Amino acid sequence: MKKRLLACLLAAVMTASLFAACSSKEDTAPSEGNSQNQEDTATEEAKEPALADVVQAVKDAYGENYIPSMEITQQELADVCGITTENIEEVIAEGPMMSGHVDRLFAIKAVEGKGEDVEKEVATYQKVLQEDTLMYPMNIAKVQASQVVRHGDYVFFVMLGAFDEESTTEEAQQVFADEQTKIGTDAIASFF
Repeated sequence: MKKRLLACLLAAVMTASLFAACSSKEDTAPSEGNSQNQEDTATEEAKEPALADVVQAVKDAYGENYIPSMEITQQELADVCGITTENIEEVIAEGPMMSGHVDRLFAIKAVEGKGEDVEKEVATYQKVLQEDTLMYPMNIAKVQASQVVRHGDYVFFVMLGAFDEESTTEEAQQVFADEQTKIGTDAIASFF
């Protein structure tokens, strides 16, 4: 019995000294390996942003030119856009209240490993908008400039921006719309 108690006590002391040695190594200046691990952890955390934070950054980037004001539910995304709800872990989607506007933002965190599937479904929806939908002439450039962006299992659809009230040619209107879309995609990219 005494031998067993002594063995347990000795094992506990050795374990404690092992933990003390490990923790004292971490307290010293980081070695190259530790620095790399910290960078990897920071990179990993940067790749898992809160969806609400990304959406807020997009809204802030556009300011008063952010027009969507109505929630698009997950079920509406499935019914109207053809996005499989089982592939969605979290979504924030907004569209315009007035039918004269086409502005939309979809921010989707897909179920792990389903980002590519969601991206394909959103791209199909985008293609339908670009090819098959009748729209006001003022919206054509914005729809053509829309972007589907994927970062891992995060998928975004950006069809946003100010209206071009000055350009007189289709080419100039398209350049303006492309620049407006880039405001949103740049805000999203800053999180990844």
